[in-house]
Amino acid sequence: MRLNLEGSAARPGTATLAVSGIIDWSTIDQFRDALSQYVSSPRPDLLLDLTGLLSWSGEAQLMLAHATVEARLHGGRIVVFGLAPIPSWEATGSGFPALGLAVSA
Repeated sequence: MRLNLEGSAARPGTATLAVSGIIDWSTIDQFRDALSQYVSSPRPDLLLDLTGLLSWSGEAQLMLAHATVEARLHGGRIVVFGLAPIPSWEATGSGFPALGLAVSA
């Protein structure tokens, strides 16, 4: 699988990380390393752009939750944007279709 990560400075003290592709077992280390790079600094403010994200695992979502806590401990924050709704084919078996929360592709 392929994962593209592009980092840039949005303004002084704030970085942007644009994620595109798929985060799964083969790319999760790359995602973790990129997050760690940003949240380990003092007062890390990170804009995480998930517009190009096609799919991500539960482990990747948990990793983002841990990175958010880590950023808060250092006095910063992670702002996530661009996350698309879960397609119905991906939500099958998760309980979303029964709740009417999945979007049909």
